[in-house]
Amino acid sequence: MSDRVAEVKEKMLSADAQPADVGAQIAAAYACDRYGTETDAIRYYDAAWALGVPDDQRRRFMVGYGSTLRNVGRVTGAVDVLRQSITESPEYAPHHAFLALALHDLGEHDAALGSALTALLEAGAVSLDGYDRALSYYRDVLTSAIRRDHSEP
Repeated sequence: MSDRVAEVKEKMLSADAQPADVGAQIAAAYACDRYGTETDAIRYYDAAWALGVPDDQRRRFMVGYGSTLRNVGRVTGAVDVLRQSITESPEYAPHHAFLALALHDLGEHDAALGSALTALLEAGAVSLDGYDRALSYYRDVLTSAIRRDHSEP
């Protein structure tokens, strides 16, 4: 058995033995994700979410959870988690990037592109060579069109 498989099994057994331990649930979710078994990971993500993820782990957790929800076909749930994460930490670029992927899967292409542009603009370390203002404008146009579309009855 490879070291990676052993690690995943160990984390899963630990989480199963400690269903009320949010840390064990998160560790198992991450191990399953790293190994590529999202269907296993999702039950640990769901359990951790229900238990309440500690604030100091929440941003990274929500990216992983949202991404995994998307990967197992629960795209609407992914959008909900990622939108909530953006409300909590709007400056965290990974939330916007993974939301863009989920919105694209739902066919909401303008919203996806707006979210992707937000991720790019929030990344900060990336040089946009003076195009920040133009990209911000296009993002705002895309996201304001989305708000108009969703506000109509």
